[in-house]
Amino acid sequence: MFYAIDVSKWQGAINWATVKNAGIHHAMIRAGYGNSIAQLDPQFKRNVANCELHGVAWGCYWYSYATSPAEARQEARCCLQIIQGLHPGMPVAYDIEYEPCILALDNATRTAMVKAFLEEVEAAGYYGILYASTNFIQTKLNWQELSCYDVWCAQYGTACTCPLPYGIWKYSSRNALGIPGYGQSLDCNRVYKDYPAILQKAGLNGFTAPDLSPAPDASTRKQMLTIGPLIMRDALAIQQLCSDLGLTGQGLYTSDWVDADKLLQTQTIGPVSSGDAWYVMRKCDQLQLCAQGLYHSDYV
Repeated sequence: MFYAIDVSKWQGAINWATVKNAGIHHAMIRAGYGNSIAQLDPQFKRNVANCELHGVAWGCYWYSYATSPAEARQEARCCLQIIQGLHPGMPVAYDIEYEPCILALDNATRTAMVKAFLEEVEAAGYYGILYASTNFIQTKLNWQELSCYDVWCAQYGTACTCPLPYGIWKYSSRNALGIPGYGQSLDCNRVYKDYPAILQKAGLNGFTAPDLSPAPDASTRKQMLTIGPLIMRDALAIQQLCSDLGLTGQGLYTSDWVDADKLLQTQTIGPVSSGDAWYVMRKCDQLQLCAQGLYHSDYV
């Protein structure tokens, strides 16, 4: 686990050397809000430059005022335009909160907006994540439809009861990390995934995936995935994803029992493109299989 702060113009000109010296190596930075790049956060560029100068892995979030999926896509395009050419080591977040224009919508529309923004971000090659409070997720979204996405959840206190798997938990707004200069007013987060490693391995957020073995043309290389041993529930979840990706129909998915009682199985998937491998890896990450060392990938 890591700790992170999240910041915007409201924190002013942050002394990132002080942040790093306090042992904080991760941050989420507001890129902007609304449907125009003119609404760039005035501290964004400075924050990014100083994070990179001091070795703080940064991601960004875009505060939404959208009232339709089309407007959410436009907000995503604004965010992507602002971070073009940059290499965030943390996710790109859709920040949806209790704005009156958003509360006037129904759950189905708000859920469609989340999907629209994150689909746009992922299509551009970035790791998208939903930011919302536990209450918002439980009461303002059809959260069961969003289980394929990572979550950055806000819930102040000693426990998080978010119904979706979450990679980041904002647990305090009162500078629980004790960073000098901010008194009792600074958002603090627990980060449960090594996002910089995940992004670099997958070749997301502008990073180039490591070339683990020579090949004449890296763009045409495929991957063989081995996953397991898995319990039935996890195996079925990955099998369904492979079916949705069309891999089972192409004969690129196989499964073998590893015990006589047929309780555990190992899955072999491939050879598949890096794009398909990324979707499988994301599902394995959500199921906590990567952390358990049950996901393996080899270039072929």
